[in-house]
Amino acid sequence: MKISGNNSWTVTFLLLLCAGVLQGCGSGSEKKPSKAEQSSQSAKQDDSASNDASSKDAQSSGKASEKSSSPENKNQKYVDGIPYDVFFDRPLQIAADGTMLTDNNQASKTTPEKTPENMTKQTQEPAPKKEAETAASWDKYISEEMLQGEIKRIRNKLNSKLNSVGNFNRELLSIQIDAATLAALAAIVPDHSGKFTWKDKAKYVRDFAAEISVAAENRGRPAFEKAEKPFLNIIEILDGGTPAELPDAEDKTDFSDAADRNLLMKNLKEKQDWIRTTISGEAELKSNQEDLLPRVALLAALGQVVNQEDYVFADEENYQKYCKDLIEGSLMMTEATKQEDFTKFKKGFDLFNKSCNDCHPEYLNN
Repeated sequence: MKISGNNSWTVTFLLLLCAGVLQGCGSGSEKKPSKAEQSSQSAKQDDSASNDASSKDAQSSGKASEKSSSPENKNQKYVDGIPYDVFFDRPLQIAADGTMLTDNNQASKTTPEKTPENMTKQTQEPAPKKEAETAASWDKYISEEMLQGEIKRIRNKLNSKLNSVGNFNRELLSIQIDAATLAALAAIVPDHSGKFTWKDKAKYVRDFAAEISVAAENRGRPAFEKAEKPFLNIIEILDGGTPAELPDAEDKTDFSDAADRNLLMKNLKEKQDWIRTTISGEAELKSNQEDLLPRVALLAALGQVVNQEDYVFADEENYQKYCKDLIEGSLMMTEATKQEDFTKFKKGFDLFNKSCNDCHPEYLNN
């Protein structure tokens, strides 16, 4: 079909118009995103950017770590990036015998092994009593003169009771009491400040006296002979001699091992009864001062002996109180006797007497 010139322009115009309509329809069909969708897309973009940044940081950090762990010393041996010198040279031997390999720095930081030497330095142990302090404490209870006099008196009493089997058999209890008292006094001597010529042999007197006390628990010649021999040794020592074949003896021993407390308490009871029946006023105090003074001094000394911690019950509060009152009352009587003060003497005796009366129901024969 033949198209004319006017028609040609018409056709061209229609084609252009159709192309414009089609383009308009295509662009008009796309929906514009809402604000919520825009926000979501923005968040996703931010997350994506953040993840990308983290990934880059991790890669950067990994590279830095690899760089820092890489050996700086080219001559240093490494095993998987770990310096070779941290491994033991002989691991099997160390595992077998437990050998510890440490460098000097580690050794200086470790806690030192506890040994007797450094434990002594670290632990502050109470210092032992000085000999002078111990001596001064015994001097407080009985003077050298009183102690010497009482030992001599006991020696003379035992001499009259151990001169025959008959006298021995009749005086068994008295011998036990005197021998136990002598053992206790001999145990005091090494720690007393007095200048006893036999001080270095006091331990033998102590043990010999204890043997006599035990031997006197039985009557008869065999028991007498067991008591006689140690007594003869005591006499020789007190006279300044040295018996042949002295037995072994501990320099120090518990008072409870040397002197039976019940026997010592019987001696205290004898002195208590004598004072009660003899000293009734100031006149008797003055007239009997010479006989009274060694007796009250002995009460104080024996009170301190039975107060030693090695005796049974010595750690109990009541027992300690009774001993304290007994000693205090005895010291008060000693001072009052020297001052010839009967009022003070009676006060001391009442305290002593009360301590005995309170103590016996609880501890006597126990």
